[in-house]
Amino acid sequence: MLRNLKSLLAALALLLAPAIAHAEEPTKSYPDCGREPTEAEVQAAKGAFQAGNASFNEADYARAIDYWEDAYRRDCTANPLLLNLARAYELAGRKRQAVVSLETFLTREPSSGEKDQINRRVEVLKKKIAEEDAAAAAAPPPPVSAGAPITEPVAGPVEPVHSPQARRSPWPWVVMGVGAVATTVGAVGYFKAKSKADDLAQQCANPARRLGCPANVYDEGTSENDKMVTSSVVAGIGGACIVGGAIWWFLDKRSVEQTNASGASKRPQLLPLVAPQLAGLSVSGAF
Repeated sequence: MLRNLKSLLAALALLLAPAIAHAEEPTKSYPDCGREPTEAEVQAAKGAFQAGNASFNEADYARAIDYWEDAYRRDCTANPLLLNLARAYELAGRKRQAVVSLETFLTREPSSGEKDQINRRVEVLKKKIAEEDAAAAAAPPPPVSAGAPITEPVAGPVEPVHSPQARRSPWPWVVMGVGAVATTVGAVGYFKAKSKADDLAQQCANPARRLGCPANVYDEGTSENDKMVTSSVVAGIGGACIVGGAIWWFLDKRSVEQTNASGASKRPQLLPLVAPQLAGLSVSGAF
């Protein structure tokens, strides 16, 4: 009877092994931030944030998580830290906690300009979690016979999940569009003011040098000359925007092509950390 009991326990262990092997740590939520941090807490948070950056760059994600969690606990107004934590959790294999961090950020920063991008990250992570759970559940346990030695279960194959392709930024076109408008407005204003100034000069004794003009004509001519200068500046700024936007567009095109060629998940990103008392940048990505 004792032998049969041992065989039964061995069979149960093999049946439960795939689920145990793929189980993640329990997720935790972030408490509400109901107060402003003290100056001492802000300074301590900055130190923990920098230490977490160093650990992250060394691929020590578990330690980076500890430092960044400590920084956010001390200064809970630094919500962009949740983006850093989500990336570290994902690289550490804790995708469920990464989803919690991203969704908490969206709740606390509902007007973030990165809202759509973060929502796509959440969808990709949830898809990976579902596929891994399905693969773990589908992995068949090896046959067990009475008295047979317990062997390690063999997990079924997990289909890779392809990261979404990097996309071109629309902002270079916005900058060039603003530049084109500014250049047009400046040019139109310049030639309009110049035409009026030339007409006023005809009322002067010496039109070519604008000498011997009546007082009112002189004042109007001076005003039109000022408008010409202002219009020239506006047109110049517009031209600079066009050139700058074109350079930005070219550099962004090369960056996207290189990223998509090597894999979107390997593309390093600059994650901003901005809060009333805490600011900085963190490089995230797979190195």
